[in-house]
Amino acid sequence: MKISINVKGASRKKAKIDQLIYEYPEGPLSVSGFLAETVRICLGQYNEKRDAGEILRLFSMDEMEDMALSGRVSFGDPLDRKKADEEKAVSDALLAFEDGLIALFADGKRYEDREEILPLHEGSEVTFVRLTFLAGRMW
Repeated sequence: MKISINVKGASRKKAKIDQLIYEYPEGPLSVSGFLAETVRICLGQYNEKRDAGEILRLFSMDEMEDMALSGRVSFGDPLDRKKADEEKAVSDALLAFEDGLIALFADGKRYEDREEILPLHEGSEVTFVRLTFLAGRMW
């Protein structure tokens, strides 16, 4: 089933919210299962990009336009060729959710329990919000 994921870029210069569509397996998913599947999908794309040759990345106009909007155009990171570790990434995402650093909203409702079943259907809309805590001195 296709699910829409709302993504807000971290850059202030890019104030829009992108909507990405990912393909998920049919059937009920718990919050933790949904998080794990989302991380696996994103890591697959990331690792695939790492495998792409430098020549192919040079001609990716979409990527160059996004970099130009953020104010910096670069052509890959030749120093780091490691692929991301899937199991570590999944455990980090689950820990961040449990610690309250990530809020998950599905079809307008917030989910806070890892084991709660998400009633997702074709065309559901999911939003992740990374919560940032402000720290400072109290006078």
